[in-house]
Amino acid sequence: MSGIQYTVTKVSDEALNEMLKGLEEGRVAALGAGTSSMEEAINESHKISDQEQRQAEALRRQIIGSAEMSARNQSLEVIEENLNAAFASAIQKLEASTSSEDYEMLLKKMVEEGIDQVGGNDFVVTGNSKDQQAIQRVIDQISKENSGVQIQRGSTRLTKSVGGITISSADGYVTFDNTYEARLERLRPALRKQIAQLFLED
Repeated sequence: MSGIQYTVTKVSDEALNEMLKGLEEGRVAALGAGTSSMEEAINESHKISDQEQRQAEALRRQIIGSAEMSARNQSLEVIEENLNAAFASAIQKLEASTSSEDYEMLLKKMVEEGIDQVGGNDFVVTGNSKDQQAIQRVIDQISKENSGVQIQRGSTRLTKSVGGITISSADGYVTFDNTYEARLERLRPALRKQIAQLFLED
């Protein structure tokens, strides 16, 4: 082999070896990168999977919470409807009771309760149109029993009450509503709670 051929062969072999070495390094790097990428992809997929599970759990809780809230709201609506129906029935019965002989005694008790609530010595008592005579008799009776108390009938009439009275201080600053309707409304929170407990336990 001539010197030229030897040199060409040597250079080409070295170039080939260098190229093969580069290819091998590239292959190893590619495999490493591939492995690293694969690991990263697996880790990322785990992260995504965990995130999806958390999102699914959050969605499940949201759906359950929404359903529970909806059911609770419906239950409360049913409770309120039944409570309103019970109150309407009670008002009808109370209205019928205003024709009884005991009603005037009840009016007297309502006025006395109002005096205690309002305080003072000078009062104005107001009732509906049909109770005016009974209210006047009650006022006269209480005034006789308590000489230091001044009571007069109000000039207005209660148009939305089936029975009972409102009583105010003479200056009008303090008023106590002791009508049938107001007495029932004061019972509403306690009754609602009792009904709700019974309803929700079932």
